[in-house]
Amino acid sequence: MSYSLVFTRLEIPTDDVEALRWVESKFQGHYDDERAPHSIFQRLHDSLVERFPCLSSLPAHERDDAAWVDGPLIKNFSHDLAIVAFHFTCMEDVMPFAVKTALEVGCSVSDMQGMSVYRPQHDKPN
Repeated sequence: MSYSLVFTRLEIPTDDVEALRWVESKFQGHYDDERAPHSIFQRLHDSLVERFPCLSSLPAHERDDAAWVDGPLIKNFSHDLAIVAFHFTCMEDVMPFAVKTALEVGCSVSDMQGMSVYRPQHDKPN
């Protein structure tokens, strides 16, 4: 079983329900986007795989213990959106780190399963 998070570098609606709908509406564009990942996503990716190695970088005998569901993980990053999935059994480790790291680089995080949205500090009203 897996759990997914969606990262976006674009400004999202301030209402969480609207934001989740907006993010979902961007999925097809994400899959069709052939541009390289934005530099913000490259930094996010690099931080994620430094902490939790990419499935494709692991030897075959270690892949069953990997956090990520698929690889290379960078293939889940487009120019404006990234959708990553990790094993549910790794949630306690991966989720807080992924959310914290994404917010630090300036990405919003949408947890479509938990119906939660996390925004970078600069996105929040004073």
